Order: sequence, then structure tokens, then C-alpha cells
Amino acid sequence: MTNIRSEVIMGIFHVWHSGILYAGLWPDQPILDNVFKEGRVIRILGKSAVILPPVLALTLVWSYCSGFILSESFRYIPWIGTVITAANCVLIPLSGYWWLGKRAEQTLTGKYLSWYQSICAKLDITAELAPNGLSLAGVLKKASRNRELFKRITDEM
Repeated sequence: MTNIRSEVIMGIFHVWHSGILYAGLWPDQPILDNVFKEGRVIRILGKSAVILPPVLALTLVWSYCSGFILSESFRYIPWIGTVITAANCVLIPLSGYWWLGKRAEQTLTGKYLSWYQSICAKLDITAELAPNGLSLAGVLKKASRNRELFKRITDEM
């Protein structure tokens, strides 16, 4: 029983870790947003890292101050909102990295696989037999370093 729990927990952390790696590896090219959702999700996660801590701090201050204003029987009501806000401030980034991790570990099929193989051919690198999203991100990152090549690749998409 304990072994199964530890495997599940390690699996969850592995997916989150893959999502963090994927976010760091994905090229920051707005042209890719027309085909892939990853760039938009990564930008939202970056903005949430800036916005959510002050929101949490303001909520904590509001709850602390509201506790003194309200009567004794209602004193703990503002803390319910604070707990819910704190949970959302933690769960929004975690769910974003979870989604990215699932995309990173997903095996490429269809048009994504053909794009991956054509990009590898243009970069003169060996394509993996069963590439996943992390492989595609690495290849796109390498291609984005060469502007002319990247322009040709995105024109074909």
C-alpha cells in the first residue's frame, strides 16, 4: 500500500518536473501560438508568478484587519476567503505546470510528428523514433536560434 502511494506521489512530481522543464525549453516565439497553446500557457504562468503573491498578501492583510472590525461571532468568516484564495494562488501554477508536463510527456502523432521529422531533417539531426512534446520543444528551440531557418519552418506550418 505504501509503495503504491509513493509511486503515485513520485509520478505527480515527475509530471510537474517535466512541465517546468518544458516551460523552460519552449521557445518564446509568438508565431508558434497560432499552432501550439504552450506559449500562451507559459506566459500566463509567468504573469501569475508576479500577480498572485501580492493578491495573497492583500488577502491576508484584509482578513487580519476584518477580524478586528467584525463582532466576535463573525470574526473567522474572512479567513475562509483567505484559505480559498491561498489555495487558488497555489493551485493555478501547479495546474499549469501539470498541463505542460502532460503535454511534454505525450507522444507526438499526426501533423506534430511530421513537423518534428521535417524540422530534424532541416537541422541535420537524427529524429527520435518515438518523440514526445519535450523532444519537439528542444528541436524548435534549436531551430529558433537560426532566424532564416525558423522563418522557413513556420511558413510551412
